[in-house]
Amino acid sequence: MNRNRDKQFNIRLTEKELEAFEKKRKASGMSKTDFFMKLVRGSNIKVYRFDDEVKSIVHELRKIGVNLNQVAYFANTFQSDKAQVALRYYQKSFCEAMDRLSAFLDKPLVED
Repeated sequence: MNRNRDKQFNIRLTEKELEAFEKKRKASGMSKTDFFMKLVRGSNIKVYRFDDEVKSIVHELRKIGVNLNQVAYFANTFQSDKAQVALRYYQKSFCEAMDRLSAFLDKPLVED
C-alpha cells in the first residue's frame, strides 16, 4: 500500500509508558508507525458526557449500597422477614439503576 504520510504527531510518555509501548511493539515485529496505526485503527473509543443523568444514577447506586447495610443489620439481628423485603426492594432499585446506566452507555456522544 502506497501512502503519503506528511503529517507528524508527537506525544510525551513517562519512562514506564514508553517501555510498555516498546515491549508490545517489539513483540509485534512492527515498526513504530505501523504499530501505532494498528492501535489507532483497531481501537474503539467511546466518548460520553457525564451529566446530571449519570450523577443521578451514581447517587442512586450509592444509596442502594448504604441501604444494603440495613439489610445486613436485619440479617445479623435475626429479622429475616425484614431483610428479605428490603433486599427485594433494593434488588429492584439496583436493576432499574443498572438498566438506566446501560441505556446511557449504549448512546455515546462519539464512537468510532
